Amino acid sequence: MARRKKSDKKPGRSKEKERVTKRGDKEDIVEEDKINLQIDKNLINLIMTAIIFFIIGFIVAGSMGFDLTSKSISVTNVTTTIATTIPKEETLNVIILNDKRCSECVNLIKRLIPQLRDLFPRMNVKEIDYSSDEGKDLYNTLNLKYLPAILFEESVKEYANYNSIQRYLEKRGNYLSLRIGANFDPTAEICDNGIDDNGNGLIDCNDSDCEHMWVCMPKLEKPRVELFVMAFCPYGIQMEKGILPVVNLLEDKIDFEVKFCSYAMHGKKELDEQLNQYCIQRDFKDKYIPYLTCFLKEGDTNQCLTEIGINQEELNECIQQVDTKYKVTEKYNDKSTWLNGRFPVFDVYKEDNDKYKVTGSPTLVINGVVARTRRDPASLLHAICLGFKDKPEECNENLSSVTPSPGFGFSGSGSGSSGSCS
Repeated sequence: MARRKKSDKKPGRSKEKERVTKRGDKEDIVEEDKINLQIDKNLINLIMTAIIFFIIGFIVAGSMGFDLTSKSISVTNVTTTIATTIPKEETLNVIILNDKRCSECVNLIKRLIPQLRDLFPRMNVKEIDYSSDEGKDLYNTLNLKYLPAILFEESVKEYANYNSIQRYLEKRGNYLSLRIGANFDPTAEICDNGIDDNGNGLIDCNDSDCEHMWVCMPKLEKPRVELFVMAFCPYGIQMEKGILPVVNLLEDKIDFEVKFCSYAMHGKKELDEQLNQYCIQRDFKDKYIPYLTCFLKEGDTNQCLTEIGINQEELNECIQQVDTKYKVTEKYNDKSTWLNGRFPVFDVYKEDNDKYKVTGSPTLVINGVVARTRRDPASLLHAICLGFKDKPEECNENLSSVTPSPGFGFSGSGSGSSGSCS
C-alpha cells in the first residue's frame, strides 16, 4: 500500500485524526506483511510437496526398472533395481582372437573395429594371436572353430547399443562371441605359406587339408585367367582396375580373357557394351587392354573407340553377328526370358558360367578353379602366379597393395571387401 505524501495533508486537520490515520497506515502495512508471509509459506509448501513426490516417484520407478536418464523408457525385470539400457560410462572390454598368418582375417578386423567403436566409444580392445599360449588356450577353452573371434564380456548387455548386436551374439564360456562370418581354421594347413602348419610333416598342397583349395589348383606353363564381370557393375570394374597392372606386367605369359556373366543387372547399355567388348577381344585383340583401360576411366564407349582407333564398321558387323547368334536383343525384348523375370540374359558365355557356377560379378577363375583373393594388384599378382609351374621373374615385382575404388575412375581407393553384383 502506497504511503501518502506530505503535500496530501489538508490544512486545519486535527491532531487526533492525524494520529488515527498514522495508526491506520501502520496496521495496513502489518496486514500486508501478513498476507505476503502467508503467500510465501504456501509457495514453500507447494515446492516441498513437489520435491517429496518426485523423490517417491524416482524410488518407485527405480524398483520397476524404468530408465529415467534415457530418451526412451524401457521396462526390465521387476526385481532389477537398475535399468539394463542405461548408457554406461565404464570401459567395455573386448577380446579379439586372431591369427596373423591369415591376412584376410587381419584386414577384416581392421575394418570392423571402427564400426564397433561407433556403437561402443569406450571399448577397450585386447588383441590376442593364436600363436601364443594364451591364444591357443582361449581357442580350446571356448571350443572355437574359426577365426577371427570377437569376444564381448557379459557387461555388454548393460550398454544402450547392445540391441544393435544382440542377435549376432552367441554364448561362448564367459563371453559373447560376435558372428562375423569367420572361416579361417587355425588348426588346418595353410596351403601357400611354405610351412607345415599342422605338424603332420606335409607342407602346403601336399597336405590332404589342401586337396580342394583353389591355391592348389593345377599348375600350367601358361596360366589361364578368366575374369567374369558385368560391364557396368562397380565391383566388376573394381576388379578389372586391380588386375590391369598384372596383365600389363605378365603380358603373354598368361592367357587372359574378360568374360561376362550370363545375365545383366544394369539395363540395355550393359548388354550393348558386353557385345562391344566381346567383339573387340575377338577381332581386335591387341587393342582390347588399351580400350578397357580407357573405358574404365569414365565408361565412354564412343570416345574410347575413337581414341584407340577401332574400325567401327568392322566392329558393328561382328556385333550384329553375335547378337543374332545368341539372340541378345531378341531376348531383351522378350521379358519372359529374363532371369527371375528381372534381369535380361546374356548367353554368350553361358556354358562357362554354368561350368564354374558363376553367381555374380566379379568372379575370377585361374586354371579352371574359382579363386578367392583381394582386388589390389599385389594380391592378384600373387594369386595368378600360383598358377605357374615355374614362376617367371615378374612374379617378384612389388605391385600396389591398394585396392581400387568400385566404379569408374582411377582415383581413390576402396576396401578389399567381397562386394559383388549378383
